[in-house]
Amino acid sequence: MEKLLFVSPRAAMQTTRTMAETLVRQVAQLEGLEHSEFNFGELQKKLKNEGIVTPTTDNAIHFVRRQGNTASHDGTRKMLIREALTCWEYQHLILTWFIETPAYIEPVPEKSAADSEYLIEHIEALMQKIVQKESMPENVVTEQKVSRRIYYKDQFVEIPDFLRDAFLLPQRFPKSTTFLIRLNGEQQARIMSELPYQLEGIHPHIKRFKETNDECFFEELRLFIEKEQKRKILMEQYRGEVLLFLKSDFVILTEALGNVALTKDNFPGQTSFLNSLQEQGFLHVKDFPKELVLLGKYRNVGETALGNLFNQLKVKGMEFTMVEV
Repeated sequence: MEKLLFVSPRAAMQTTRTMAETLVRQVAQLEGLEHSEFNFGELQKKLKNEGIVTPTTDNAIHFVRRQGNTASHDGTRKMLIREALTCWEYQHLILTWFIETPAYIEPVPEKSAADSEYLIEHIEALMQKIVQKESMPENVVTEQKVSRRIYYKDQFVEIPDFLRDAFLLPQRFPKSTTFLIRLNGEQQARIMSELPYQLEGIHPHIKRFKETNDECFFEELRLFIEKEQKRKILMEQYRGEVLLFLKSDFVILTEALGNVALTKDNFPGQTSFLNSLQEQGFLHVKDFPKELVLLGKYRNVGETALGNLFNQLKVKGMEFTMVEV
């Protein structure tokens, strides 16, 4: 649990809430109270009214429950480590009330002398980069670490090192989807490292495509790299979270959103779309792939329907912020 605090604050807060609810239900059972039909909040109130929990414990339970609900239902903002630490401290108060517990000691990330030395070196390197950047003219761009360049005639794109072996999902290239699928069949464009140094002239590997397809794919490859660089920043910002992507947009897959059933009541106006997804075994939002464009291969799943579904997912995520279980 303490390791989880620094890896995924949201998951830590959700787990802390579950721990508190489990303990409250166990106490109710030990006290001989009916508890199976009550939700967490109702059961907490019942224990308070019966004088079973102390005011301090009641406040701690209330805090952990509310923060856990926020972590589960609010997919619009990032959960902070300090929030998770506060939850864990309040949970310790609850545990101390229930059973003799050692004094609370604030958790710290696991580290070693080697880690500390690396961190110091890393900070010094970043500071040096900042100094160099401030001394450079505004029109000069700092060099980016790249693995290679891919050309089309005299134009080129630089492939960042983290995309060196990236999978080239055809659906991510809307104007070149069929072109890429055919190239995949010839083992020419499944992953980034399979692409030739020069894209001009790649089309003869497959029949009925022209040089314009080479040029179109090159332009889409440029856009793909730009989007992936932005995604990399997002993934760092939301480390520990599960993100669902549609083109350059995304939604955070919280536990509450993931458990939403794919029904016409939850997603009105999408009956044919939902029927097709259910035929393929997609019953809840958590069943979706990270890349929502992959759903486009199924019957009745067009670009417009997929865009509408994504917008509904975003609205659902925001709605949960106003819900308290």
